[in-house]
Amino acid sequence: MNPESIVPIESRMELTKHEPISPKEEFIFVAKLEDIPKGKGRVFKVQGKSLAVFRIDDRCFAINDICPHQGASLGKGRLKGFVVSCPWHHQQFDIRSGFGPDGGGYCVVNYDVMVEKGNVFVCLRRRDWFTGE
Repeated sequence: MNPESIVPIESRMELTKHEPISPKEEFIFVAKLEDIPKGKGRVFKVQGKSLAVFRIDDRCFAINDICPHQGASLGKGRLKGFVVSCPWHHQQFDIRSGFGPDGGGYCVVNYDVMVEKGNVFVCLRRRDWFTGE
């Protein structure tokens, strides 16, 4: 074992106090579940990307926060079921897929989300639209 790879236990404990460690590789801590109101969205800046994270019961969904039409914040839009409406021009997006509910028009990138032990983690790696991977 490389001595430089060993992190003192005090440092590890301090890291977990501030930001939970992701249970899966490539997932990044975004927020506590309790910090996202049910049926609403919140905007988070993660590694330079602006994400809109929405909570429905104890599940969360993440999409790019910027509406492709004219740049409004989708995290500030109105959520009805799984569809968020842009606050400026009411363009709609399904938060599960990023596509418009009618299947055409504009779309936004969506991200995989994992909720574990009250913590919300997002994977910023883009999914392949065809394979879902």
